[in-house]
Amino acid sequence: MSSSRQQSTPKLEGPLSFMEKLSSAVFFYRPHKSTPLTDPKLVLVLGWMDARDAHLARYINQYRNMYPSSAILLVKGRFADLVFPSVGLRDTAPAVEPMLAALEDSENNGAPQDTMRPRLLIHSLSGGGSCSLYHLYNHFAQRRGGQPDEQGHISSNNQGGQRVPRHVTIFDSSPGVWSYQFNVDLLTAALKPGWRRLMVLPVVHLVAMTFWVLIRVFGLPDNQKTYATAHKDPRKNNELSRTYIYSDSDKICLARVVEADAAEARKKGFDVRLEHFEGSGHVAHSRVDTDRYWRIVRDAWDDVNKP
Repeated sequence: MSSSRQQSTPKLEGPLSFMEKLSSAVFFYRPHKSTPLTDPKLVLVLGWMDARDAHLARYINQYRNMYPSSAILLVKGRFADLVFPSVGLRDTAPAVEPMLAALEDSENNGAPQDTMRPRLLIHSLSGGGSCSLYHLYNHFAQRRGGQPDEQGHISSNNQGGQRVPRHVTIFDSSPGVWSYQFNVDLLTAALKPGWRRLMVLPVVHLVAMTFWVLIRVFGLPDNQKTYATAHKDPRKNNELSRTYIYSDSDKICLARVVEADAAEARKKGFDVRLEHFEGSGHVAHSRVDTDRYWRIVRDAWDDVNKP
């Protein structure tokens, strides 16, 4: 048997099997079709913390139906990304080159950036998505000389100048504000009431207490605040429009926090929309009213791409 025989790449199985796996956290779907100017050339979906593939696939498949010729890039989030910035920076790194390649024609057509239509639609889900987007800001800053500190952060004053290409953002179930109860709710969000939840609760409270001590006593940076601040910094965020999707029933991403963040973003010159849902939990708004949810997404994109 010839030793030069090429080994076949194992086929990805499961709900995301139609996507190319670039790393454990990054997946890419390329339809290889010409994209109409009215559609996003690239849809970037940033998943919530430790989301199941089947749940993420619902968003990906909806975008495949809405924009059949658009490329779709998925970045998964995990707990370690939120806790350790250096891990988040490493996990998001494989997404940078596909973003540049997919948007190359749009970014290098000779037109001034301030006059170009956006070709990138970013859909950020919960704190995990917010975290991934923050690290992508830093990756693009590094391409022009910005350097991360020991914790993986790049300050606004240390930015090299390059930003994520002009885009429209959907913020679903974010931002959050760190607190002891926020940590408990975040870590138990996927646990149904019952004996398993009761068994895990002591560990959850231990983790929440540990972070309370680290942040309140030892001054560990509050990453939730770091992400939200970066999203409202025009030196980092080259955004044309943003839409917050939120609910009074979300115990993790509180409505008053979202509305305060939106008001602050408006003061800083961002184009802001608020879409309030009734009775939907954290990252569950699309299930409560699917038609309205995806109409909001489409309108957010269409309104900035009108002739």
